[in-house]
Amino acid sequence: MSTDSIGSALPWVEAITRAFEPYSFAEFHRTRLPALIARNGHLVRTDLRGASSLAFRSDDATTFSWIASDDGVRVVEGDAGAATVVALSERTFSEFIHELLTASGAVMTGRATLVRGELCGWKRWEPAIQSLCSGREIYTAEVRHTLLDRSGKPLELRRSFSVADDIEEMRHFLETAVYLHLKAVFGRAEVERHGAEVESARAATTPGDPFSWWSVNSAGREVVTRINYLGRHSAALRALCDDSRLLRFARLAHPGMRVCDDRLDGPMVFIKNANVVKGQGDLGWHVDDGLGGHPVMCPLIQAGIQLDHANAANGQVLVLAGSHRYTKHWIGWGEEGDMPVVALDTEPGDLTLHYGDTMHTTPPPTSADAGRRALYYKFATPKTFDWIPAGCHYNDALFRADAEGRVVSRAAT
Repeated sequence: MSTDSIGSALPWVEAITRAFEPYSFAEFHRTRLPALIARNGHLVRTDLRGASSLAFRSDDATTFSWIASDDGVRVVEGDAGAATVVALSERTFSEFIHELLTASGAVMTGRATLVRGELCGWKRWEPAIQSLCSGREIYTAEVRHTLLDRSGKPLELRRSFSVADDIEEMRHFLETAVYLHLKAVFGRAEVERHGAEVESARAATTPGDPFSWWSVNSAGREVVTRINYLGRHSAALRALCDDSRLLRFARLAHPGMRVCDDRLDGPMVFIKNANVVKGQGDLGWHVDDGLGGHPVMCPLIQAGIQLDHANAANGQVLVLAGSHRYTKHWIGWGEEGDMPVVALDTEPGDLTLHYGDTMHTTPPPTSADAGRRALYYKFATPKTFDWIPAGCHYNDALFRADAEGRVVSRAAT
């Protein structure tokens, strides 16, 4: 397999980039950006108030600074006074503007370097840049005023549904609130069978397996926190890809949704462990396209079959309601302020759905014997299947995957 010009050894990445209009670095700043500011500057004016300036420098040393102003942004040539200066190629700049690559993804893969300042200075500007280019608003606590039911009343954000409830009510709730909680979709016997299959897969997964994530607990023991492509270990869990219940509810988001049975990590299980001190066992606030690929992967639905009780003690999922429709700042635990945070309390057999670009988190369990397990099946639209081949994930390119197209996520290494 030949290596593409990015150096990812994944030629399909090249095809994705070619599908998006390349931007001339200088022409974008001198012509396109002023027009975008005139159209969308009002979306970022308040957000950028007090932000230190940011500059981009291309390979030929052409440099432009982005400065917060009463119009939202003012652009000047050069980087005098810029607190953060980012050096990147014209191609990487285009990928960033198209949201094929985020600031974190660009720096992590070495496609951009910080000449001055820190990554946080670039990330401070990221939602505003995305808003200027896309016209999407920036997520704030004001989103509460938009979270309305079909009659115009405030949504009951902790509402759950049964499979017999009105399908259009469910569709509206999912699109508005960003998630859906369905009670008792799977029976007790099914949950027990699926749980046994997960335990068999866990027993067959060892540190170094390139299709799994590992963490380290406070006792110094490696624990598996995610197993991808579960069909390797279980025909029964692979068969759930074709379960009509999953497809029915995933298609509330889009009628063309298809299950990602052979790509984007396939069917997988998350396993929460207590007292994780190293690794990705406890995920902070994030989106699933956090390194890039928003126009390639979204809309994406994560359908979660809950095998155990989920609450704070057992490491439940929290979401920021309505966040999939907005550009978003990165936040840490405790920085949510008045944003509408929803904790998903679920029972074994419940089904949850959320968009991949929902801001969500799975904080550390408060119980010392936590062990929550949840099966996840991704659903995407046909464009995702056109761009991402079987056995691949968009993040493979960002992580500069090995020759097998995989990257081991093992805390001990």
